Amino acid sequence: MIVAIPYGKNKEVTFAIKEENFSGIIEPSSVKPAPDPLKEIEAAIDHPIGTPSLQEIVKFDHRVNIICDDISRPTPVHLILPILIKKLKAIGVKNDNIKIVMALGSHRYMTEDEMKARVGEEIYREFKVVNSEFKREDDLVELGVTADGVEIYACKEAMDSDIRIGIGNIVPHPVMGWSGGAKILFPGVTGEKTVAQFHIKGGLADENLFGLEDCPIRLNMENWVENVGLDFIINTVLTTSSEIYKVVAGHYVHAQRKGVEYAKIALGQKVEKKVDIVVASSFPADQDLWQSPKAMFSAEHALKKEGKGTIILVSPNYEGIGPHQEYPKFFGMDDAEEILFRLYQGEEMGVDPLAVSVGTAMSKMRQRVNLIMVSDGVTKEEMDTCKIGYYPLAELQRAIDETIAKYKDPSVAVVRHGGELFIY
Repeated sequence: MIVAIPYGKNKEVTFAIKEENFSGIIEPSSVKPAPDPLKEIEAAIDHPIGTPSLQEIVKFDHRVNIICDDISRPTPVHLILPILIKKLKAIGVKNDNIKIVMALGSHRYMTEDEMKARVGEEIYREFKVVNSEFKREDDLVELGVTADGVEIYACKEAMDSDIRIGIGNIVPHPVMGWSGGAKILFPGVTGEKTVAQFHIKGGLADENLFGLEDCPIRLNMENWVENVGLDFIINTVLTTSSEIYKVVAGHYVHAQRKGVEYAKIALGQKVEKKVDIVVASSFPADQDLWQSPKAMFSAEHALKKEGKGTIILVSPNYEGIGPHQEYPKFFGMDDAEEILFRLYQGEEMGVDPLAVSVGTAMSKMRQRVNLIMVSDGVTKEEMDTCKIGYYPLAELQRAIDETIAKYKDPSVAVVRHGGELFIY
């Protein structure tokens, strides 16, 4: 039978699987988008979960920083900001006291055109819009140490306010379990070393955290944010076509947890029978090798526990390896965790800690399951460094046929929305 999966936003690719091997397509449940997305946003802001109203939190003379996630996320920031800013103006907050910060984590800086598209041209002209800083130490402020010993440095531009409001989207996440909530601050606007500590925790974990609701890394992070202050969040849950399904607002824990309940409905799918092979599209996490393996974390939940299953990831990887060029080296290193643990203990290693952290998590997965990349955005040499299989897009069918031939009567499932799919 012929199966189609997304390859980026505007393209689908097809391949054939024999019916006796085909277990089925695993994709999020079909939910209807909100009939009026703008009313959904306004209703969420007007009826916050776990906090007083915005009018009770914000005073007319407050300096307000609105912290938004970046272009690697599908959050409809351009729809949320006009409604939020209108409410801030109704309270009496002046334009000069409102600033919009793009929370980059350790992602590349957004261009002016990208920021303009993200927030909308009118808002870009009317308000100060900046990237968060994570590299230049002079632009960071020290905020203390977490209970588990992480030194916190954060972007001055994000922290210099009386009120901080976070805007983000809720999907499964390979380190936090689920995104949204306080993640907009940590690691969203923290310095590179602090972001590295966040990822080190994920790299040291010996389990797949993708979709884990009570993820210990998130719980630790939320304790820190309680001390620093995140006054209000607005989080979306989207359909697979990136339309608004639900919006939650209010407290960064209570509202986020309610959002996770909605996200499990919109992005979750139960699998009764685990399989030998999963062919997974990275959509919508298609940007680069830093983002696309989210679909591998998702797909792993569909593999049988016995034996060594295979994940074939199909992804455009538009920006290649991504922002951390050392990443493939640690991806392919069997003992990467030893280096990561030495970094965790504070030893200077002369390496990119973020590359080691995420590389270690992927190295562990690579040793649990067989990984294959089908992509025109990365090279065979790069995937050889990662120690995973590689085929160009034109050889997708060959990748599937050769993988099936290595098993005796294997079962094969197909994941269409792997970058955000919660399999349980």
